[in-house]
Amino acid sequence: MEYFLIQIFLIFNRGFSMGMYFRKVWPILLIFFGGCTKAENFPYSAYTVHFNEKQEIISLARWATEGQYQTNNSKIRTNAILVIQNGKIILETYSSGFGPKTLHPTWSISKFLLNGAVGQAVALGKLDLEKPVRFYLQKFPISNLGELKVKHLLFFASGIEWKERYEWAPFNSDILEILYGEGNRDITDYISKLKFSHVPGEKISYSSGDSNLLSAVLSSVENNFPEMYFKRTGISLYVWERDGKGIPVASSYAYLSARDLAKIGLLYSDEISGRSSGIFPKDWISKTFRIYDLKSKRPWYLDTFRIPSMGGHVYLNRFSPDSEDLYYPQLSPRSFFASGHWGQFLVVDPEKKLIVIRLGNDRGSKFPIREFLDRLLSILNKSDSGKLQ
Repeated sequence: MEYFLIQIFLIFNRGFSMGMYFRKVWPILLIFFGGCTKAENFPYSAYTVHFNEKQEIISLARWATEGQYQTNNSKIRTNAILVIQNGKIILETYSSGFGPKTLHPTWSISKFLLNGAVGQAVALGKLDLEKPVRFYLQKFPISNLGELKVKHLLFFASGIEWKERYEWAPFNSDILEILYGEGNRDITDYISKLKFSHVPGEKISYSSGDSNLLSAVLSSVENNFPEMYFKRTGISLYVWERDGKGIPVASSYAYLSARDLAKIGLLYSDEISGRSSGIFPKDWISKTFRIYDLKSKRPWYLDTFRIPSMGGHVYLNRFSPDSEDLYYPQLSPRSFFASGHWGQFLVVDPEKKLIVIRLGNDRGSKFPIREFLDRLLSILNKSDSGKLQ
């Protein structure tokens, strides 16, 4: 059904703005979507590829797959779960036709992948975070509020007025415009026409616009992005969709298998633990896995709503600069994670040598990732052989 809706969107959007389109047809789509949702109740079953000897692990896999699907009226659909401890797979389960080699949409985990590709370009001397964006994109307009630098894009601090609204609030949505509308023809051009609401570096605001502008900057100095980065990380099978100008849509459109996504997690776990791959600058982790130094006071909503802090296109396991104020208390302070639309998760704890990946297709409900981690860690901590220190 999503394919049908997108095709309707593309047909009606020719010659119309995104806002005009949704104002005209959104009521019709709501009726259509509501009717189809009840009818789409596809069969669901999961199978496990790898597991350790613990029966509790099998029970956890069932709880996370068929259990969640059945108790949430088919609104939570887990397609893949992969858990790696000490470099070994202790749980790997799939459903809905997915398997070890199946590519899965990562949605906003794509943003985290951009951290690595940018780090590689910096290590090779192709990219400088301190240089202005217009050094690489000469046609990008100059803001009268201040100089926009590459580092501002990496830390979601561009100051560009960007509307990150999805299907629950589609009117005047910048992200939907660049993914499905006319903006997809040339995303960089679309972003360049937006206004600045803040001085670059003054405020952190999660923005797919920053990610895609950063992708354009990276593509200007590395023609084979992301091929070189994936090759060096041991990934040969992937898809990263591009806009009409051939620039990877870095905010949303990377597709990887669960196993290959785990390779990225292991790479960073090793880097944080002091085992350098040579892909990144020596100080890349310390420079980007931190809270950005804002020019102004820390945004009030980060403390009020207890939103996890963002580093350079990565979520940190903390609410605030206090390293003990943890988002996931059961994980170590150096752990980090990435997440994506409809229930994509990558959780990495270097100290516990733990990688957790959950890929899904959740509609109308959310996979309980916190409870899953609690249950998993409880199982792993029961025996001395599997205990996480």
